[in-house]
Amino acid sequence: MNIPDFLDGDVLNPVGFNSRFLKKGIIVFGTVLIMLAWCLFLFQVEKNKKELVAGLEREQQNLAGVLAENLFQILEQRHTIELFASKWFDGTKSPSGDITGFLYGERTFTRIVLYDLSGRAFYESSPESGDRPDKIREQIEKMLGTGQPVLMPRDNRPSNISWQVPFLFPIRIGAAIKGAMLLEMDFGYFLNLLQNVDIGRTGTITVQYDQGEEVARFESGGLVVGNSPVKMMPAGSISGDSGFRGGRYSDFGNCYLTYLRVHDYPFMITIGIGQDEFLSDFNQYRNRLLWVLIILTSLGLSGIVLLFKMINRSQAYLDALALSNKENQRLIQNLEKEHKASTRAASFDPLTELYNRNLFVSLAEKSILQAKRNKFCYAVLFIDLDRFKKINDTLGHHIGDLLLKEVSLRLKTCTRKSDIVSRFGGDEFVVMLTEVARERDIATVVENITAAVSKPCPDLDGHEIITSPSVGISVYPRDGEDIETLLLNADAAMYKAKKSGRGQYRFFDPSLNTVSVEKFALEQRMPSAIARGEFTLHYQPKIRLQDYRVVGLEALIRWNHPHHGMIFPPDFIEIAEETGLIMDLGAWVVEAACRQLKSWRAAGMELIPIAVNVSPLELKDRAYVNRFQNILKQYDIPLKYIEIEVTENAFIDDRDIVINNLKALFDKGVKIFLDDFGTGFSSLEHIRFLPVNSLKIDRSFIQDIRNSYHDNPIVSSTITMAKKLNLTVVAEGVETSDQLISLRVAGCEQVQGYLFSRPVSENKIREFIISPVRRI
Repeated sequence: MNIPDFLDGDVLNPVGFNSRFLKKGIIVFGTVLIMLAWCLFLFQVEKNKKELVAGLEREQQNLAGVLAENLFQILEQRHTIELFASKWFDGTKSPSGDITGFLYGERTFTRIVLYDLSGRAFYESSPESGDRPDKIREQIEKMLGTGQPVLMPRDNRPSNISWQVPFLFPIRIGAAIKGAMLLEMDFGYFLNLLQNVDIGRTGTITVQYDQGEEVARFESGGLVVGNSPVKMMPAGSISGDSGFRGGRYSDFGNCYLTYLRVHDYPFMITIGIGQDEFLSDFNQYRNRLLWVLIILTSLGLSGIVLLFKMINRSQAYLDALALSNKENQRLIQNLEKEHKASTRAASFDPLTELYNRNLFVSLAEKSILQAKRNKFCYAVLFIDLDRFKKINDTLGHHIGDLLLKEVSLRLKTCTRKSDIVSRFGGDEFVVMLTEVARERDIATVVENITAAVSKPCPDLDGHEIITSPSVGISVYPRDGEDIETLLLNADAAMYKAKKSGRGQYRFFDPSLNTVSVEKFALEQRMPSAIARGEFTLHYQPKIRLQDYRVVGLEALIRWNHPHHGMIFPPDFIEIAEETGLIMDLGAWVVEAACRQLKSWRAAGMELIPIAVNVSPLELKDRAYVNRFQNILKQYDIPLKYIEIEVTENAFIDDRDIVINNLKALFDKGVKIFLDDFGTGFSSLEHIRFLPVNSLKIDRSFIQDIRNSYHDNPIVSSTITMAKKLNLTVVAEGVETSDQLISLRVAGCEQVQGYLFSRPVSENKIREFIISPVRRI
């Protein structure tokens, strides 16, 4: 059998199949493939359409939310006018001055009129002959019937400026309606937010009143207000306060439509776009793909070779479709990121509903401009809650959030409506006191805030919480003429207050700037300084009084700064603890001590234990013990050659974690010294329960000791009781022979001080160790 005979189909092939059946099989196979391709096409097209519509829904909902929030904030300003009007009803004063001042800085209201319930106007920001008393009374009666704002007729107004829309709001004194206020809103200013928004040729954004009359509409041609044709949402299509619909509407045609009610007001924002316009690109893409699929299908019927080519070409188009989908996903993700960014840039803190930093800065800058035109005092208060991190870590973020809400309410209570109260984040609050008559009145307000915040919070989800504020104060213009400078100086003053204790406040002092700049420079350089090896260890020996031999060394860290020279621990340890770098710095000290011991061992020297000082923050870390052991294993140093010195304040916070860490090291043979004993809270009765081997008597008790140990009963009693507890005693700060003699008589076992050696570098301490016997 040859190949032509096989292709002709007249002869059976070796496996028993006739070519006719083979051709039928190819047709069936091709048909199945074509059907699968069509199904995939329809499925993918429908999926793409759903994804595009979902992206449009998110975009329209976010835009409607921004517009509704802006309209809400504009309408909420009526409460300020309502407060001014209340003074007229109680006979205090005429509201004209206050409202005129309000209108001076407010661009969204072009006209304000106040009426009593009879329709008589007792204040007009500008006259308007079109306001007929009988019409006003009619609208007031309508407002009293519903208790809601009323959209005023605009047909009879002479000027008939279409973008200025009048509303009639009730004036409430307590729960009763005492009058009415007519607010003429400039919707041109409000919808100016949309000038950079591309809504398309058929797109429309409307503001509707209570599912009724359309107040304003923004289209591709611009702003449409007033006598324009009314476009309304069908009542049956609305469910809830917000929604998204796609379909045919009598006023909107075939479109996708999003609606959102304005919180607490009978207004609705609608955003729509014609389906044909929105899906035009998609439809063109779909039609192109459809024609391609038709052509490929026709080519596939011509034969197996063309069938394979069609499949390959279809795959190529499917790959292009996948790439297009991926690009669409990327564009959608970018839009989502932009929407999230706009949400983050919103004006209010979501937790406390106070102003956020951006809005505070904006309002404060306006207040400073006003301050330049009057003689009042303005002050910025930077407030930080004491022990807030401890509360958060102990009771959880839920309780911390409840505490922040309570503090925000108390801050509002202690300040006036003209003051600006904000939350910058975490437990940081910032308040601007505006138009204070005298500078000494600022301190009175701060004291009220301190007293209010310091009161117990009796029931925060079953917990009673007590906190207090640390407040820094900067005064305009003495401490700065712009808001950024005032914030910076108030922040510096707050840190000074926090160092003075809890519940303190401090005014800014120019000297704080110099300290802050130097501290900031050290803080910024410290991470790279650790990496570059700018730190070094100096060593001070511990002498055993029995034979004056060196029995140990204390490693003391120094910072060899390239510009400031040698910097000592008091100038940078606090910075390391505040920034969290103390963990890296402490690990470096242990590694440096291990490297030194390894070097001495390689040189044939007899090893002497080196004691390192450990910060309380390091001991609060549950992973500290493993980190400490891993470093010693890395350098093959036995645990007995690295000792630990801790101060008494390490046991104040997180006591159980600290004691567990020290006990784990104590049980493994690490010697632990309690440093600066006598200056903290501990007593010898308390010490017996701590995992320590030795006490180091603070130098302040050694300075006044004389030849007789009876001259200092604290030292003698400490030594006696420590021996009963089987603890070694080391005296710090020994500088004279008289002190040394008194300590020997008292029974002290080890000393450390300038009498034998200052803290010195590795080269000098090596010489000291080589000749370990001392004669005094």
